[in-house]
Amino acid sequence: MDILVVTAEIAPYSRATSAGEAAAALPKALRGLGHKVTVLSPLWASIDPASKHLARRLVKIEVEIDGQKRALPLFEGRSSGGVDLAFLAEETLFPRNASATDTGADTAARWGAFTRATIELMKRRDALPDVVHCFGWQTAMLPVLMREDPALAAIPTVLTMHDLASHGRYDRAQLATFGVPDKWWRIDGVEFYGKLSPLKAGIQTASRITTPSPTSAREATESAGGLEGALRARGRALAGILEGVDVSVWNAATDPWLEARFDAMDVAGSPTEKGKGAYGKQRCKSAMQKELGLPVRGDVALVSAIGVAAAGSGFDVLAEIGPRLLRNDVQLVVVTEPGSDPAIVSRFVALAQRWSDRIAVRHDADQGTVHRALGASDLVIVPSPSDAGGARAMHAHRYGALPIARRTGGIADAVVDCDARLGSGSGFLWDEEGGEPMLAAIQRGLAAFTQPAAFRALQHRVMTIDHSWDRSARLYERLYRAARGQASREEPGSTASEART
Repeated sequence: MDILVVTAEIAPYSRATSAGEAAAALPKALRGLGHKVTVLSPLWASIDPASKHLARRLVKIEVEIDGQKRALPLFEGRSSGGVDLAFLAEETLFPRNASATDTGADTAARWGAFTRATIELMKRRDALPDVVHCFGWQTAMLPVLMREDPALAAIPTVLTMHDLASHGRYDRAQLATFGVPDKWWRIDGVEFYGKLSPLKAGIQTASRITTPSPTSAREATESAGGLEGALRARGRALAGILEGVDVSVWNAATDPWLEARFDAMDVAGSPTEKGKGAYGKQRCKSAMQKELGLPVRGDVALVSAIGVAAAGSGFDVLAEIGPRLLRNDVQLVVVTEPGSDPAIVSRFVALAQRWSDRIAVRHDADQGTVHRALGASDLVIVPSPSDAGGARAMHAHRYGALPIARRTGGIADAVVDCDARLGSGSGFLWDEEGGEPMLAAIQRGLAAFTQPAAFRALQHRVMTIDHSWDRSARLYERLYRAARGQASREEPGSTASEART
């Protein structure tokens, strides 16, 4: 198949959330199955085309913005996995200080122009794609515009939703910005509580809708910020496919960021045995302790929390229980990524000033710091309740670290709670909201660390779990074929629900 993936972000060029990682890894896996895959994304001003080996094409895509014609330059490249890359550039639309996570009213012009430019670019291709896969609410209006274009109406579309809690909502007047006819302003169209919702538009019109895990799909039909009814109405069009991680990027045996490399067989050895790989993980731990100014100790659990410390991310809850956690013999490493709330970060900084030998903070961390923290950690806290794909927990597994997370979304599908004897399981889970359940799960992980032989066996077990994209890619392949079969049976412009009826 010829598959076009349209996304607001893609790793490593513009990753802002786990969706950017998935938008890079899934096409790579699909290419490995023999499909032709092209990924289209904005060229944010923070991306240097020359350093990323992107070539500017003579062709420009013209779109109208605020009544004026704008020409969007096209840049192309190819990933190491053989995936074709295309980027649309326009510095006023995709400025240096902006990202895919922005949701303000001014982003309507950004995503309206990008969506309309995508339509024009598709029509200029030598051959139309067999399937168009949209990632996120930013591209979710695309299925609507494709239905309105006779040349594109028969192409099946797939919409993947990573975060239902965050999506753009605009005034009705912005219909024209997206190029959407006024007839779509209805309850079963783009209208959402008096606002224009691109995400709802995609849910109503995409041939298939996916979430990053089966549990997240079920949860979405129960509570999706008002969109659960629309999702339930789509019935079998909704599927949850557990995502993977790019094992060539997240690999302790080959990771160039690590002080020492190690694999699953290595961590089964004793950290005191020189030459063993567990000694390699111990070297990573010692190097991180030195880097952060923490006491270099192998007998204390190094626990990391990595992510964007924003409102609702769970980092605020972690900061709340911090004083009680730090009364234990533990070392806590808080690695916050760009986009974090300074107020939340400052709470961890205050803790570090009080317990300088037990907690260290790295703010606006780069990718290297994230990898080193994973390689050094014995336990990794995943505080966010909205990790729909469970990516961070899978990253932890790949580096022989045990995730501590709430049993929801992709976590529920990717992590099995450990039993008391550590004979089964792959992490430590909690169920209810709040600091008490989180603290209890962390303390279970700390208790497990005090059982060296059982804990090393547990590390070995989680490193052998297959978190590659291979199985997920085959499930998407099957989904694409089903969508194509459905599209061939439908009249152009009809909805999936009409076809089933």
